[in-house]
Amino acid sequence: MTSPGFSLRYYSPAAPLRTWVSSYYVFEVGASHISDTLRAELPQVRFFFEGGGQFAYGSGDFVTVPPAALCGATTVAVRLMGHGPLRLLGAGLLPAGWAALVGAGASDFVNMVADLEDVAGLVARRTVERMAEARNHREIVAAADAFFLLLSMQAKPPPLWFTRAADEWLASSANPDVNELVSMTGMSARQIERLTHRVYGSSPKMLARKYRALQAAVRLGLNPDAGWEAAAAGAFYDQSHFIRDFKTFVGMTPSQFTAKDSPWLNRLTIAKRQTHLTMPKLNLVS
Repeated sequence: MTSPGFSLRYYSPAAPLRTWVSSYYVFEVGASHISDTLRAELPQVRFFFEGGGQFAYGSGDFVTVPPAALCGATTVAVRLMGHGPLRLLGAGLLPAGWAALVGAGASDFVNMVADLEDVAGLVARRTVERMAEARNHREIVAAADAFFLLLSMQAKPPPLWFTRAADEWLASSANPDVNELVSMTGMSARQIERLTHRVYGSSPKMLARKYRALQAAVRLGLNPDAGWEAAAAGAFYDQSHFIRDFKTFVGMTPSQFTAKDSPWLNRLTIAKRQTHLTMPKLNLVS
């Protein structure tokens, strides 16, 4: 993205929320027209407290994003068209957070956006208003904490034993193997299939493919001079396989990703500098 007045800042949620919410980010840009590409990612809650936008999933049509938006997990890159000045707070929902705070089957929300008011009620709208009235980022983050703390009062017990194992499986291997998850959990392949659809939104094979590509993108971004083979880490059949999956989940080719003016390298640099953050492992690759 090339836009004037660009600012991206990450924050940790309040300590009681960190099992559910991975991190916050406050995104601000002064341009009147914004175009960006979002990689496949965890579910997100986004509060657009100034300006607005539209999303297009993969090659689909653009849909308007509500001011308080519940964005399901994505298995494709997402195009963003915004009208600004644009200011928003985004919050990544960990799989355990989705199960606890939303409760609906995650697969029903994959690659789509819904109105957060339908899940949380009028408190979602009031949170947007509080953020618009905030005088600084501290007050914006406090409004997000208040929203999620209120939501957590009605949290449903999530299968933490499973999400901890599955998160570790996805974040710790360059090429997650479904058989390893079966071994780690002692569950059958069919049981794991049902549970990952309900909590993560996709099959184990799709999750493995997605996080294999996202981890490769992080490796490439951190060391672009090492080339595609180092980023691939032996997890892809060949270069064409690497490029194809990279483009599906990141939304651009590896060469576009590492171009001098690439917004992705910019964001990785910003995240690396904010060493005060405590992020779960899964968030670091999603």
